[in-house]
Amino acid sequence: MEPVRRRSRIHFEPLRLTSGSTPRASCSTAMTCSTTRATLCAPTKCCCSPRFLPSSRPARFILRCGRGGHCGCAPRHSGCMQPTIVKAQKAQDFLALVPQLLGFLPETSAVLVAFRGNRTCGALRFNLPEPGAPQKVYKRIATTLAGMLCKIPGVDAVVPVLYTGASFASTTGIPGERFAEILNRRLELSGFLLRDSLCVAADAWGSYRDPQCPAGGHPLSDIAESQVFEAATTAAEHPLGTLQNGVEPIGVDSATKERLARVYRRYHRLLMRAENAPALFPTLGFMLDPVMIAEEALTWQNPPSEENAAALLVLVQSPPNRDQIMVQFAFGRAEGMRAHELNRRYARLQSETGRSLDDLVTEEMHTGDPNAKHTGDIMLGLQRERPDVDRIRIAITLLRTVVAMAPRAARPAPLCMLAWLSWALGSGSVAGIFVDRALVIDSQYSMATLLDLLLTSGHLPEWAFAVPRTGEEENDGYARDEDLDQDLDQNFDEDFDERAAGR
Repeated sequence: MEPVRRRSRIHFEPLRLTSGSTPRASCSTAMTCSTTRATLCAPTKCCCSPRFLPSSRPARFILRCGRGGHCGCAPRHSGCMQPTIVKAQKAQDFLALVPQLLGFLPETSAVLVAFRGNRTCGALRFNLPEPGAPQKVYKRIATTLAGMLCKIPGVDAVVPVLYTGASFASTTGIPGERFAEILNRRLELSGFLLRDSLCVAADAWGSYRDPQCPAGGHPLSDIAESQVFEAATTAAEHPLGTLQNGVEPIGVDSATKERLARVYRRYHRLLMRAENAPALFPTLGFMLDPVMIAEEALTWQNPPSEENAAALLVLVQSPPNRDQIMVQFAFGRAEGMRAHELNRRYARLQSETGRSLDDLVTEEMHTGDPNAKHTGDIMLGLQRERPDVDRIRIAITLLRTVVAMAPRAARPAPLCMLAWLSWALGSGSVAGIFVDRALVIDSQYSMATLLDLLLTSGHLPEWAFAVPRTGEEENDGYARDEDLDQDLDQNFDEDFDERAAGR
């Protein structure tokens, strides 16, 4: 059983990044502690001002084929990218659409659905605070959420929705009312038009803004029987699941694990021998070329053969190879080549100077080396160009299988790759689960520790907030700004960190 994490962790998820984008980006070597910590200590700030007028027109929701690349279309097939516009006339219509906007069924969550005019342009999700949490904790969370909402370009209105396991029958008033009041007030003070504020409880739903809401709430059947519910579910090509559905262990038989372990040990011995026998490098370079394998891996059948899985697994045990393959999965072969060349240069410097990789990278960061800076920007999500969603989803499917096949001691590296790729897509809650699994195996694994810091600090990938370019590039598969749905998942307890709250 995995231990309970004591420290609060914030997650943010742009779940509506869609498939087909092929942005230019850079590469990465191993993530350095000094670079990461310096970036993550910066607080989130809210710079919004009062604005916007209410509108009586129905809200329009943008739903897309396949929910972000699951439809199976070719990466640059623009026909897949045509949006389905669904109008929500009533609160129950709105509630029927919120899970489709997020791409999963929210549980014990608060969701902020952001609007640009009458059209949705984003959604944030975070874990509900405990009912008895101190008021100052509620205020900190509300302030953080308002600040993050400000980062979505052009947002002028919002509808908070609280999903809770509590019931109207056992609550005086509407469940979660105390937190909802604080959150609503903070959002309005930040300049957002509050279109409504809703609750979906275990036995009913209701509006915090409706003084005539029945004591027992409205029946949940209103949502399931909404006229737009069928339209929303038809637009989605796959049934929705919970956040846990994407991280459930994949079943692999023991014979497959044993065969992979034997191949893995053989490749590992060859690499160890090659360190003392340079003549072996040409052969091993062909067999275990990280750029070639990263690209070919995206074409492998799933599950991969034991030989292929072992080759990938032994390569990613090296931090530079791990990060290069990970970034190549997200941004393409050219970035993998660039990363590989950078890693080879660092390897030469290490051999010549005897210094550690972290020391070399940190020195170049401090001296303003553009390649080193770009490397850190990619790993920390500081660039605005979006990753290729199709490639990432294929890589995630592959890596989940490789983790299931791998010896336990070899799993932290691919688990961290899964975490970063999930975070790059925006699935920060899923990323946190992968990080926790890596730390259970090796509590000192450096990348897992740094990713834990990345998620805990609330640091967000900048491409999640970037308004995609329009015109020809949009036809090539770039997501439109209406596709930007976010997921902020905040856990907190008595050790709630003010820095993590953006204060």
